[in-house]
Amino acid sequence: MKRHPGGFSLVELMVAMTVTLIVSGAIYGLLTSGSNAFRREPEVADRQQNIRLAMDLLTRDVFNAGTALPPFGQVFTIQDAAGSCAAGLNGCGDPGSLGAAAAAARADGAGDPSTNSDVLEIVAADETCPLQTVCSTAPVAGSAGLFVSREAVPTCLPLPGFVVLTDNTAFTLQPAVATTGGPTDCPGATISANGNLQLGNFVPGWPPVPAIQPPTTSPVFLYGGRLVRYRIAPSGDPLDTSPALWRSDTGKFAADGAPKAEPGEGGFPGTSSPWQLVARGIEDLQVEYLDGSGAGWMNAPRTVLTSDWTTLVRRVRITISARATAANLQGQTSAGGTGPDAIRGQLVTEVSPRAALNELQMGNQFN
Repeated sequence: MKRHPGGFSLVELMVAMTVTLIVSGAIYGLLTSGSNAFRREPEVADRQQNIRLAMDLLTRDVFNAGTALPPFGQVFTIQDAAGSCAAGLNGCGDPGSLGAAAAAARADGAGDPSTNSDVLEIVAADETCPLQTVCSTAPVAGSAGLFVSREAVPTCLPLPGFVVLTDNTAFTLQPAVATTGGPTDCPGATISANGNLQLGNFVPGWPPVPAIQPPTTSPVFLYGGRLVRYRIAPSGDPLDTSPALWRSDTGKFAADGAPKAEPGEGGFPGTSSPWQLVARGIEDLQVEYLDGSGAGWMNAPRTVLTSDWTTLVRRVRITISARATAANLQGQTSAGGTGPDAIRGQLVTEVSPRAALNELQMGNQFN
């Protein structure tokens, strides 16, 4: 019998190669998919963490809006008098509001949605720091000069810094610095004063429109004050051009009341900048207000009128959007993660300012 040498036929070899290619392709696809998911998921988790952190800070500040201040005073800034948002706080860049405009900003060719973001500015007093009772007869609240108090200046009051003067019917926000030398006696008092503060006039551009009238009666109470301001602006990192959420405890000013450039403006950050970067990748901030007028959600609060409970802001709705800042993640087709297909997330919450709720309940006006 004739014996054939061992080996594979051409057909057998082609079948084996085809099967190998199919299996190898499947394995490569699984590995690639796993690798893409492994790269994408940390970025998505980081985006979610950023948006939660941003919302936590926003919620806390809105909840404390108007703390220790008179009930019939507007503690949410209605309009900027100067600065990059001179047209108003609703839509710092191109005018817009929550809904269609914000969605259109993400459409192809619409540009960066952060240009359609709102700015949020809130006045509050620091009730955790002991108040001081002002016994000066001059100057009056709202004016610059030496203010004398019966109590010592508490160590929890940062100086230079902002203070709130209020007589429980009106208030003013002013910069304050520590004084040198001994305390001054209260005029006509039988006890000596324990604290002095040098207060300055607030710079042009604040109070917000409409202007808050300073107190005119005595006694006047002095608290540590804050002018919390949030806005969207570039992160400032040359390696990361994505927008970010910024926060300032003294608004557009330094602690001594001097005007300061905001993020995104020329000259930022400069010296003694009050701004802090809260979270990267936050590209949109939308703020709406609800009072008791029955007008529904509004893009700007109304003027608060004395004894008119319907003008008090009862709820604030905050919507923030964030995107993953890494480029070429799974599911993206545009470079840099900036297009309409960027990996985005959105968080919405409603907050009731504690001070307004307390006043409404005490006045039996809450429904």
